[in-house]
Amino acid sequence: MSLLDHKKAFLLCTGIILIGGGIFAVTAHSKTTKTTADQHLNLYQTATISSLDVAKITDNISSNALSQVGEGLYRLDANSQAQNALATKTTVSDHGHQYTINLRHDGKWSNGDPVTAQDFVYSWRRTLNPKSKSEFTYQFANIKNANAIAAGKKSPSTLGVKAVGKYQLKITLSQPASYFKKVLASTTYYPLDEKAVNKYGSKYGSSAKTTVYNGPFTLTNWSGTSDNWTLKKNPRYADKQAVKLQSINYKVIKDNTTAYNLYQSKKLDQVTLSGEQTTQNKNNPDLKSLAAGRIGFIQYNEHNRIAANKDLRTAVSLAINRQQLTSTVLKNGSLPAKTFGVRNMMKNPQTGADFTADANLKGTMDYAPSQAKQLYQRALKQLGKKSVTLTITCGNDDASQNIAEFVQSAITSKLGAKVDVRAMPFPSMLSNVSKGNFQLNLTSWGMDYADPIQSLQILQSTNNSNMGHYNSKAYDADLQAADGRDALNKTDRYHDLVKAAQTALKDQAVTPLYESRTSSLVNPKVKGVVYNKFNGDADYRNAYVAN
Repeated sequence: MSLLDHKKAFLLCTGIILIGGGIFAVTAHSKTTKTTADQHLNLYQTATISSLDVAKITDNISSNALSQVGEGLYRLDANSQAQNALATKTTVSDHGHQYTINLRHDGKWSNGDPVTAQDFVYSWRRTLNPKSKSEFTYQFANIKNANAIAAGKKSPSTLGVKAVGKYQLKITLSQPASYFKKVLASTTYYPLDEKAVNKYGSKYGSSAKTTVYNGPFTLTNWSGTSDNWTLKKNPRYADKQAVKLQSINYKVIKDNTTAYNLYQSKKLDQVTLSGEQTTQNKNNPDLKSLAAGRIGFIQYNEHNRIAANKDLRTAVSLAINRQQLTSTVLKNGSLPAKTFGVRNMMKNPQTGADFTADANLKGTMDYAPSQAKQLYQRALKQLGKKSVTLTITCGNDDASQNIAEFVQSAITSKLGAKVDVRAMPFPSMLSNVSKGNFQLNLTSWGMDYADPIQSLQILQSTNNSNMGHYNSKAYDADLQAADGRDALNKTDRYHDLVKAAQTALKDQAVTPLYESRTSSLVNPKVKGVVYNKFNGDADYRNAYVAN
C-alpha cells in the first residue's frame, strides 16, 4: 500500500472501530507496589501480530505488541504528554529547529547489546529508505530531508539526524513543531539493533526468535502466524524493577461473544463490548469507557453540484440528533461531536478549556430540524430543483450501515429528501471514494497523536486525504500559521487552530457526527494500568494483579 493509500485507508475506516482485546499502547507511573498474587494477565486480540519490524508494521495489533516489547525516546502519559523513556535530557534550540537528546546509558537489547544513539539513526534511515516500503514515512515529515528521502530523491544518509558520541542524538527539523516529542513517542520512531537486523536479514521481526527487544517485556511463542503468544518480563530492561507482571498471555479471538463469555468465566482479564453488551453492563463496576482518538463524520464530494451546496450540507448537519445517534445506535460510550476533532487533544493555554468546546460554533451542529428544513428549501431554490436524492456511500459492516440508516432516516424525515444508502466492502468503498465516485461518504479518521492538526490537516486544499475537495484560502492560511509563524507560540497557535476549526464548521466542509469510544470490562484486580485519555491506549508496564 502506498503512502497515499495508507492515509486514505485511515480516512475511510468504517463508521465505528471496536478496539479488540488489548489494542493498547501508552504509559504508566513508577509507583512501587508490593504484591503476592500471581502476576499474570490473560488478554486477547482480534488478529495475530503481522510483524515486529518498525518499518513493516501497518496495524494496531502489531504496533501494540511492539510498544510492550520495545521502547523509544519517550512514552506518553495519560494526558498524552511525552515523558522520558530512553531520553534523559532534551534541549530545543535554533528557534525549535534543533533537538539535542541525551540517552540513558543502561538501555540494553535482549541480546546484550547496548541501546545507542546510532540505533535510532539506523532505524529511521532504514524506515525512510524506499526499499523498506514503509507505510508510515509520513510520520517523519518534520525532520529535514525526510520527505525527499521517502520519495527516493535524496539518500537516507542526508536525514536530519546524527549520533553525537554513543549516547547523544541531534535532530534537525525542516520546520518547528510544538508536538514533535509526542511524535517521537510513536513506535515508528523506535530504535533497531543493526547487528540483529543484519543477522536475521529479511526475517527480522517475523517471529519471536528473529527479533530483539529493549522494552519491559520480551515475546515468546510467536512463529509469525501464531494465534497465541506470551509476553514475559524482560530481565535486561533498564527499568525492570518497575515491571510487576511476570507474563501477559494473548490469544486471538475473532468472535465478540466468545471473548465476552471467556471474561464472564474469568478466563480473560479484559473484554471489549458491543453496543448491546455495553447497555447490559451499564451498572457493572468493571465497566470502563475508553476514548479511541477517532472522529466519525460525513464528507461531501464538492465536485458534485448538489453536495457542493453549503446550505444543503448545513441542513443535513442540523437534521441529525447526535445525542440520539450515540445513545441509541452506537451505545458504546461514543460522544456527540462538537467540532472536527475529539476531546483531550489540546487545552486552551489561557483558560484550560478543551479545544472541542472552544472550536464549537453555534448553528452548525445543533439539532435544529426547523432551521434545517428552511436551509434545505433555500438550497433547492439555489439548485433549481423541487427535490433531490442523496446517496450515502459507506462500508458494509453492521456498524457503518446502522449509522448510515440513522442518518438516512433523519434526512428523510426532517428535510423530505430521498436518501439511498450505498453499502459496499471496504476495498470497493476506498476505490470509489478515491476516484471521486461518491456524493456523501460516511467515514472516520483516527489520529496518531493528540493535537488538533491531526484531524484539521486533512481538510487542507493540498492534502491527499481531502477527497471531498474542500478549498478555503482562509482555512489553509490558519493551518499554515499554526505550523509556521505561530508554531512555538502556544496561545497564538491554539487560536489559529480554533479559527480553522470554526471556519470548517461554518463552511460545513465535513459534518462531524461522533467521537468514537469503546466500552470494556476489566478485571477489578488488575491495577496500575494507565489509559490514555485521548485514544484509550493502555500501558501495562506498571500493571499488577492485586490480591
